[in-house]
Amino acid sequence: MAERDAEVLGCADGRLSLRLLGSACEGCVGGCGGRCNVFAGNDGVVELEVPPGSVHPPGQRLRLAMDDAALRQAAWRGYGRVLLGLLAGAAAGQALGHALDFHADALSLAGLVLGTFVAARFSKPRLPGPVLTPAGADETRENTTES
Repeated sequence: MAERDAEVLGCADGRLSLRLLGSACEGCVGGCGGRCNVFAGNDGVVELEVPPGSVHPPGQRLRLAMDDAALRQAAWRGYGRVLLGLLAGAAAGQALGHALDFHADALSLAGLVLGTFVAARFSKPRLPGPVLTPAGADETRENTTES
């Protein structure tokens, strides 16, 4: 599971602005498989959409978490579908070129570009977001269990 602690900078109009805390690769044992960069942001600041009415006061510490199944699904949506769009577009352009007996290579290239663009356009908005929990909730739960 990819996790990262963050501090709330502001929350308005369904947008949550967070400053990432600590190092991206804290706690990696045996390699992280790229999970360290899941929550990368511009200058350590990440913007997320939150449900309307969510209250996150500035200074509150939160933990961003995304499980491995969601990461694999996001990789498929982000890369796999685009690759399939690239291949399907190129094949459709090639078939059209041969059917029309008109520059199959040029139509294959046009189909490749169009297929990639369409697949990328329709796969990106569906990427999952991280789960937000108060930072320290896991430690509190572990301490009360041990008592």
